[in-house]
Amino acid sequence: MKLIQRIDQDNFDSDKLIDYEGRLVAIFSADWCPYCISFFNNWKEYSKINNVLIADITDVESRLWDNFSIEVVPTMIAFDNGMPIKRWDGQLQRGLTIDQIESVNSFFLKS
Repeated sequence: MKLIQRIDQDNFDSDKLIDYEGRLVAIFSADWCPYCISFFNNWKEYSKINNVLIADITDVESRLWDNFSIEVVPTMIAFDNGMPIKRWDGQLQRGLTIDQIESVNSFFLKS
């Protein structure tokens, strides 16, 4: 399994994200979310992406919820050279699906 860097509001550095060269997917998740746990089990099996970080927003007061307009976890946002270019929002009572993981794979592999 690929090692995925975890960040939270205390070690989140927006300048590093803005200055990042290339493509990256940020996965916004929370420890209390059962759909996040299910999602990561599927992510391990189906993801083909190497440039990944997990934005841990377990704390409902985390400013990352507002900074990225997150309403449901898990949610994925793709960045290209520091700019958000595509997002996959989780759905209430469902989270994110294998089809959405495969959509991320296709999105990253086509460029």
